Amino acid sequence: MISIIYGGNHEGICFDIYQSILSQLDNNNIRNINLQYENISLTLPHGYHSQITEQQMELIESIHSSDTLIFIYPLYWFNMTPIMKSFIDQVFWPEYAFSFKEKQYFKKGLWKNKKAIIVYTQGGPEIFHKLNKRLGYQVLKYPLHLSGIYNIKTYHLDNLNRSKQQRYKITKRINSIAHQIAKQV
Repeated sequence: MISIIYGGNHEGICFDIYQSILSQLDNNNIRNINLQYENISLTLPHGYHSQITEQQMELIESIHSSDTLIFIYPLYWFNMTPIMKSFIDQVFWPEYAFSFKEKQYFKKGLWKNKKAIIVYTQGGPEIFHKLNKRLGYQVLKYPLHLSGIYNIKTYHLDNLNRSKQQRYKITKRINSIAHQIAKQV
């Protein structure tokens, strides 16, 4: 199974990427997690001592049963969206994604046989992406690695706020990314 986790708005380039990827994959093998429709708390009231909710458990089980995780989100101030961060906090849960008690983290993480694909957009130019060492990837690297996921592929579109490219060129790039991802899964 493939889980697509979308943490962006319902319009714009990031949403177009999400829609394009969905259109190219077999819907019977997809768990579509659009975080705008999930009722995820933005905080953990008692940290990781909080009780796991029924919704959290459903999301954890979806991720657990997936072979491939596709994360799609825009970068805001060089970071993932708050709703995506909350998803990570709620789902990459101790004793489900990794275990410090059982020494099952990093290479021995509980999700070590999974593959992740990260797709993100950024408004600023490529130079910020290079200078900040691909922050769109870096913000997810640690939780993925902690849970054992090292097979990670990344795609990004940048310079979207100042792009002089015509819409058809951006659409061509979007379709190219979606096609590449469809071939990988």
